[in-house]
Amino acid sequence: MVGTKLQGISYLANIKEDNKLYEIKEYKTKRSLEQNKMLWKLIHLIAKKTYQDDMDVYVAILEQADAKSDYIIAMPETENELKKNFRAVKFIRQQIVNKTTMNVYKVYIGSSKMNTKEMTELLDIAIQICAKYQIPTMEGI
Repeated sequence: MVGTKLQGISYLANIKEDNKLYEIKEYKTKRSLEQNKMLWKLIHLIAKKTYQDDMDVYVAILEQADAKSDYIIAMPETENELKKNFRAVKFIRQQIVNKTTMNVYKVYIGSSKMNTKEMTELLDIAIQICAKYQIPTMEGI
């Protein structure tokens, strides 16, 4: 339920079940589906023009935007599992931990978890890259 404070109170007051718990938090606008659609279209155009994989371009844009990320040290064979759990995963280096070869990965939360401001920054970077490669960004997208 999304609404004003009074609408929320009224909604909760009219619930018949007393044994459930509810979480109330401030509503924040998420990035739009249109922003997401445009970002991925631009990523694809950049990848095609530069002969790269879409995901490699996406990771480069996330890095340039200094998007939220973390580092994980894991066994090399866990890379596919990491890719299932994080939108973008970048191999950084191998490292020996307790006499075992491990991989260090940089993992990103991905654009689906970003707010409008963060998503706009990704789009701005993608548009700058498009300009660098003379890729049209408005017409035909």
